[in-house]
Amino acid sequence: MSLLTTVAYVFHAVFAGAWVGALVFTTWKLLPLARNSDLGTAVLTSAASGLTTFSRTSALVLPATGLWMAWTQYNELAGLLVPPRGHTVLAMVVLWLVVTGLTEVGAARIHDAVDQGKVRTAGRDADRFLKAASVVGVLLLALGGYLSGPPL
Repeated sequence: MSLLTTVAYVFHAVFAGAWVGALVFTTWKLLPLARNSDLGTAVLTSAASGLTTFSRTSALVLPATGLWMAWTQYNELAGLLVPPRGHTVLAMVVLWLVVTGLTEVGAARIHDAVDQGKVRTAGRDADRFLKAASVVGVLLLALGGYLSGPPL
């Protein structure tokens, strides 16, 4: 494996893990505090901005590293049509789009409510979107773990 391919794998895994970790932390720790009014607007706005930044940065980092990995691993992308590993990669692309969309919607709900000074509403309105994004994000990490192992 070339140095560039190794770097792509490292950036892809570390970035994806950090993004999903931030998403899960926000969903299960910060949103309940917001729903109970135990969290200030500044912290909630900062968390939502961080999620948006991660989401938008992932739109650059994950496709770039993922395309490189697919190009080198799956015989110039033709291998993506071969089950089960190729189909798993394609499913991950679709799930990544879902996580990105859910994260964007959840963060927008937080910003909209906080702009009106409604912390409880922000926690409540973003909850189902960010919970769904967290579950799909964890599923993505599990699929990545599957792909990192030897072919079955």
